[in-house]
Amino acid sequence: MNDALLSAVRDGKAWLARFTRTEYAEAFREYQRRYGSACREAIRAAGNPDALAESLLDALSDGWARETFWKRSARRFEEKQMIFCYLSPMLLDMGETAFAECLREAWRKRWPKDAYQTATWRKLQDGFRLTVMGLELRRTEDGD
Repeated sequence: MNDALLSAVRDGKAWLARFTRTEYAEAFREYQRRYGSACREAIRAAGNPDALAESLLDALSDGWARETFWKRSARRFEEKQMIFCYLSPMLLDMGETAFAECLREAWRKRWPKDAYQTATWRKLQDGFRLTVMGLELRRTEDGD
């Protein structure tokens, strides 16, 4: 298992804290600068994206098994969020669509009730609602 790829998923607390309407775009750019080339290198070195995806999920699963029982599900949820919110969108943005799909499929095969869909970071960014005191403000065509 490639340590940089594993770190891109496991070191998520600071990144997930920035998954907000105002901070996500900049956080995503920083995440891509930090992990992008290392992840691309890991994918190229592996040669087989299916084997690399399985290896990543094995390492994550082993980490969950070593976690104390009451922290296990929270860690799994956070690491899935990192895959969905940062890693997969970064892979799509870098043109590593094949590996993003292999990872999604490997996850779906292991945990079919907990499957996810891949999305670009722009689609995730556009999904944030603009609200003031709980009231949603609608965007107009000219951006006002």
